[in-house]
Amino acid sequence: MKQKNRFVLTFLMLTMQPVSVLQAQSISEDNVTLTEVIFAEMEPGIDPYKSRLLLNESFLRLDDGEDQGDFILFDRKSHEIHSFNHADRSHLVMKSLPPVKLEFTVDFKVEKKKLLDAPKVQGVVPQQHLYFADNQLCKTSFNAKGLLPELTQVLIDYEQAIVEQNKQTLSQIPASVRSSCYMANNYLHASDYLQDGFPLLVVDDQGRQKKLLSFDQVKKHPSIMQQPDGYSIYYPSLSNLD
Repeated sequence: MKQKNRFVLTFLMLTMQPVSVLQAQSISEDNVTLTEVIFAEMEPGIDPYKSRLLLNESFLRLDDGEDQGDFILFDRKSHEIHSFNHADRSHLVMKSLPPVKLEFTVDFKVEKKKLLDAPKVQGVVPQQHLYFADNQLCKTSFNAKGLLPELTQVLIDYEQAIVEQNKQTLSQIPASVRSSCYMANNYLHASDYLQDGFPLLVVDDQGRQKKLLSFDQVKKHPSIMQQPDGYSIYYPSLSNLD
């Protein structure tokens, strides 16, 4: 057990070392200030990749770190999700849907442990969280309470909006796939890993990992947080047409 804890702490230290805060930048005064967060992500069977979050007072933008690439905008007020694909000039609109209760239930438990030997993040000791559904370990996260609180809440809202969209097609998911962990991670407790602070590292039962690399204040042209004009609008389901 001690050897395992040393591995976790070493990995967490490597995770947090690249984090930068409020680096000075020399950019045009016409640009706007955004909160930028960069993650490294890994999934079985594909090459590691980076993802990015950009936040202002109106929108959360999710992309792969390329200013001119495809992206998602989450409207913080309406909770609508807008996904843009430049190649086919498409605009997928997912409206905010009312919560739908699922009949599927799991015995969900969370184990918490402060990592007292880990380096602090902005003066906060990271905490480890283990999420169990029906006695199966479904997700592990390392969180810093109080880090990026505004963005943390926006991510909770975004996760819940995605959950309600996913419920529209849950009946199409084979019963064999709907395991306790699958349902906990994607539907019943999808945003729980955000409830105790911003995640420094998240690992799920499928081997997917998401590691915080950096967070900063950056200057960007205002258009990066705006919807492009002239794209064909689509909706993922009839429920989004109401």
